[in-house]
Amino acid sequence: MSLTEESIARLRPTYPSLVVLALGNAPAPQPKKVLAVRVTVDGIRGGRSTARCAYRLIIDTSTMSTEIPPVWIADPPDDEIKHVNIWRASHSFCRWAGADLPSICWHTYARAWSKAPVAWRTLGAALEYVKQLLNTENHESVTR
Repeated sequence: MSLTEESIARLRPTYPSLVVLALGNAPAPQPKKVLAVRVTVDGIRGGRSTARCAYRLIIDTSTMSTEIPPVWIADPPDDEIKHVNIWRASHSFCRWAGADLPSICWHTYARAWSKAPVAWRTLGAALEYVKQLLNTENHESVTR
């Protein structure tokens, strides 16, 4: 099941900042597959602080039906991130930004994703996982 621009449009009322970053080719008249998106999601600053923070994310949606999508943080900058469930920029290269960026440590979320029916592995579900993760911290994480 491919993510299309029509699917993105249906998510915009909930995620108004959601934009398509990359499209794949598809033979006409099939819609082009969305390969990556950018969206802003609020979460906690982290580091045991509950102060609020806006995270501008880049999400690779190209393999969402088989694995939980990689998610990178485009903003705030790596040195300002305190959330313990976000890897440092040196851990992951984001091909959509062309740079090393901090990334989400999915840990147990990845296991739940792989056990879910394929029909449930949607961008909307991934964004709900992101919101849950960015609004809590697992202090046993090894990321920061």
